[in-house]
Amino acid sequence: MIEVKNLTFSYGKDKQALHGLNFTVGDGEIFGFLGPNGSGKSTTQKILTGILKGNGGKVSLFGQDIATAHTQDFFKR
Repeated sequence: MIEVKNLTFSYGKDKQALHGLNFTVGDGEIFGFLGPNGSGKSTTQKILTGILKGNGGKVSLFGQDIATAHTQDFFKR
């Protein structure tokens, strides 16, 4: 399960990529992530996979907050 609440992320002071993104993906659910260029799709994926840090809001994967997940095995799962 993936749960994203009020996700924000900025590249520096002038480039806010995400502005309060919210969504939930349940177990076994297929979720499409569509949007125009520059809408934050890749940024969101990088946050979910642990590549980007320093985001605002809350992101949980499998019921665990990614802020406390520091292992490579967790992100491989």
